Amino acid sequence: MSYSQDEALLKKIVHDLINSTPGLKNVILIDDTGITIMSEAKFTFLNEDDISVEKIGAIGGAVFTAGEEQGHILGYGEIDLQFTEYYKGMIFSVKVGKGILCIATDKNVQIGFVRAIMKKYAPRITTILNHYLQADQGEINKELKELFSSDTLGLL
Repeated sequence: MSYSQDEALLKKIVHDLINSTPGLKNVILIDDTGITIMSEAKFTFLNEDDISVEKIGAIGGAVFTAGEEQGHILGYGEIDLQFTEYYKGMIFSVKVGKGILCIATDKNVQIGFVRAIMKKYAPRITTILNHYLQADQGEINKELKELFSSDTLGLL
């Protein structure tokens, strides 16, 4: 499959996800470094300048990576699904190959359904995304993890 075919498939999946159930606000697909690959949002009454998808992606990637590290330290293994509940909404994140799928929702969304659709689409996204992203990204991610690992921060 070509790069443009992979991109078209990912766009279709992101579109299908955002429209899969009421209460979803943003679907963001990021790479392991937190760079937004693509996203889609439902119409909101907020000014678009108030929401930065790039910031959400970057922070989402950092939080997910920190959660992974925490799980390894505790001996829990890999993250199955990361879920953060706020007073006005929730964010769900799941690993998809060389990336992370983040979904921001309203407070009253059906949590089980969101989890189910993420689990349903994650294997397909993983397959396409691993092909879509360049192989060199793995080396960049390794260097970034080494740069920001907790063991090396004390040396600064």
